[in-house]
Amino acid sequence: MPSSPSTSTIAILVRGAEGSPPFSDELFCRRLSLESHRYDLDIIVLPISGDRDNPLPEKGYIYRNGQWKTAPVSKVQMLMDRCLLPLPRRWRQQLHELALFGSRHNRPYWSASLPGKWKVHRALTREKQLSRLLVPTVLLQPHASWEQWLERWPKGLFFKPVSGTHGKETFRLTQGNETHTWTIEGRDKDNERFQRTFYTRHTLSTWLEIQIAHRRMIMQPYLDLSHDGYPFDIRALVQKNGHGRWTLTGCMVREGAEGSLTSNLHGGGKAYPADPYLLDRYGRMRASTILEGINHAAALIPPLLEGQFGRLAELGLDFGADSTGRLWLLEVNSKPGRSSFAEAGDQHMQTLTYTQPLAYARYLLQQHVLTDVVRPMKMPNTSSTAGLKPIPIHGG
Repeated sequence: MPSSPSTSTIAILVRGAEGSPPFSDELFCRRLSLESHRYDLDIIVLPISGDRDNPLPEKGYIYRNGQWKTAPVSKVQMLMDRCLLPLPRRWRQQLHELALFGSRHNRPYWSASLPGKWKVHRALTREKQLSRLLVPTVLLQPHASWEQWLERWPKGLFFKPVSGTHGKETFRLTQGNETHTWTIEGRDKDNERFQRTFYTRHTLSTWLEIQIAHRRMIMQPYLDLSHDGYPFDIRALVQKNGHGRWTLTGCMVREGAEGSLTSNLHGGGKAYPADPYLLDRYGRMRASTILEGINHAAALIPPLLEGQFGRLAELGLDFGADSTGRLWLLEVNSKPGRSSFAEAGDQHMQTLTYTQPLAYARYLLQQHVLTDVVRPMKMPNTSSTAGLKPIPIHGG
């Protein structure tokens, strides 16, 4: 590799896992591998172990003739980090050496990774036009004043790990009908539902202290973002295209299981096209207002976060809407999944979710702009999402 002088190689970093092939995100890697020839690219997958003592793998995986085969890792031109595990510094140094463009002046990464939810939230608060969308959020500290927050938001409080994914280890705190009872319900580290009741402030505070000791968490008011008892959110996927410009690829609604706290598909949820779902839930006028709000936020967020954290290639923006149609920005993810687009059945939109990363990678390699510079670019006069206006774009 590469297979010809004009072909460049991208190494995709993913989490190692048991099975065949022994890594996660297999569908994403396979789809990119199948499409890569159209962009003069080769794909090699590098599974990353959760054991920091393990060295980087000397062999990766390539997809050939309908199956994954091992291949030696030689020089690559770009690194695409899809691994949800933090990479130790020594691994990053080795990866820089692996990439031809890696140096102290140039970054070989296709995209930067966003930090935890708390830092992203703090960055977003700097844009006044986003203030109405942001959920009140605090970083959970020892001896947190959860009682005062619960008095202010009696529907409950919601807790998330700063670096959590797939709705794991999230939970809601509510006060019972009796004065001195509190209930915690949520999902554990295996994404299984759990529920506990506490009868004293002390036992609840002690339990919360244990959670904080294991991982950093944020606390927010619990928002009732459901439809007929089914929680739902709206995933907007924004990606850079083959001209280095941000485009809104599309929006999908993710609906969770009845009674669940989250709408994540990993917790048993389903996906639907956004336009008809919102039309049925809110009517034409409110649905249109929600989509316009998403469009506006999608124009503001990418350049704002790039200015703070470096060049980005795609973002998953998760929104919620309450019973009145008020829009909330719930989360921003720099390594978004694509399951909702596949499940909702829009073939064109699903294809874009895989081809846009390759087109942008080809653009970077052709332009040799493997730096963190953010340059304003003009927006094309088309949009890939029905019902949404083209978003202003910054590229680089």
